[in-house]
Parts: sequence; structure tokens; C-alpha cells
Amino acid sequence: MTAKSFSVRIYLQDGHASGVKIVSKSKWAGRGLVIPRAAWDREKERDELRAPGVCVLLGEDAAGRPTLSVGASALIGSQLAEPAAGHASWSSAIIFTCKEDSLDVDRAGYLAARLLRLAEETGRSALCNPPSSRLPELSAAEADDAETFLGHMLSLYPLLGVTAFGD
Repeated sequence: MTAKSFSVRIYLQDGHASGVKIVSKSKWAGRGLVIPRAAWDREKERDELRAPGVCVLLGEDAAGRPTLSVGASALIGSQLAEPAAGHASWSSAIIFTCKEDSLDVDRAGYLAARLLRLAEETGRSALCNPPSSRLPELSAAEADDAETFLGHMLSLYPLLGVTAFGD
């Protein structure tokens, strides 16, 4: 995606930068949520989490190296239920869904696979779930839509402090 100017709105739901953030980008139907682990129990029933989406769980390993886990689901909140309960190492979740319901489970799976490949290429984080050798199959139009969505996500991750996917 060619770099173009855009504006970003970050709503600090809890009134401070370390709390829940709701992220939107101009001219894009996608939406982001940043949920700290400490807020997960009160946030897990959000309407936005009852939709297809992609989630990145961020944390650190015992040596202090950044870790990440990437997942996708038709109901992204349910995808997070098990890791949220069982993984001690994650500190925050960054979730992307779509306001217009144009992100389906196949595209979300494609996005997760692409994010894992990008993270593997940069080597900036230890991956908790290594990438598959194959991308989910999409039609050419669906893959193009997913790549456009990915471009928007990649433009926001560094703003949210995530450099695992590149600059």
C-alpha cells in the first residue's frame, strides 16, 4: 500500500493511555481495540468481539523478549477466551474487526497468516504460534480485499507500539 496521509482517532475509554483504546482510521471501515490483560474480564462481552476479527496477543518471555500470538475467528472474543484464561505471558490484546461486517472468517484467517509470516520475517518477537506454510485460499478479489485491510492494520500497529510486523 502506498503511503498516504490519514488521521487516526484513539478513544481512551478509561481516561488514560494504559487502559482500553478504541482506534479508528479515516476512510476505513476497520476498527481496532487495544485491551490490557487487566481489563479483559470486563471487556470480553463487547459487541465488537462478537464479529470476525484478528487478534494479536502481546507479552514477554522469561528473558524479557517480546512475544506475540496471532489468531483469527468468526467470533474473535471466543478466540481470546482460552488464551486469556490460560496464558500468563500476554499483557495486552490488539484486535481488529470491521464496522461494516465485510471482514469474514476466511479473510480474517488470511490476515492472521500474513501477520505471522511478516513477524517471522522481521524476527523482532518470539512467535507463540509459528506461521503455516500455506495461506488460506481466497479468490483473487477476496485476497485483494484482505491485503488492503492488512495495509491499514500495518499502518496502525507502529502507532500502537507494535513493530513486530515491520516499520
